[in-house]
Amino acid sequence: MPAVVAQRRRAIRALAGRHGVATMRWWPAAADLDRMDFLVEGGQSSPARFRADLERLLGCRVAIYPAELLPAEARARIWAETVGI
Repeated sequence: MPAVVAQRRRAIRALAGRHGVATMRWWPAAADLDRMDFLVEGGQSSPARFRADLERLLGCRVAIYPAELLPAEARARIWAETVGI
């Protein structure tokens, strides 16, 4: 897990909670740390605002993947590759 995520874990969780995200996991799919990918579960009142808030907090681009929209097989495979926040 990148240091910025580990150091800001509490703030990330708080932000996720404010946006209705129940579970959030870092997905090390991106090779560069100029962008971070996250798998999330739970309703987001505004996915665009959540992403923008995360980008401000982490200082990089962010991609959010709602687990509910992934096929079950893909979700299970990706879940195994992710790290809980």
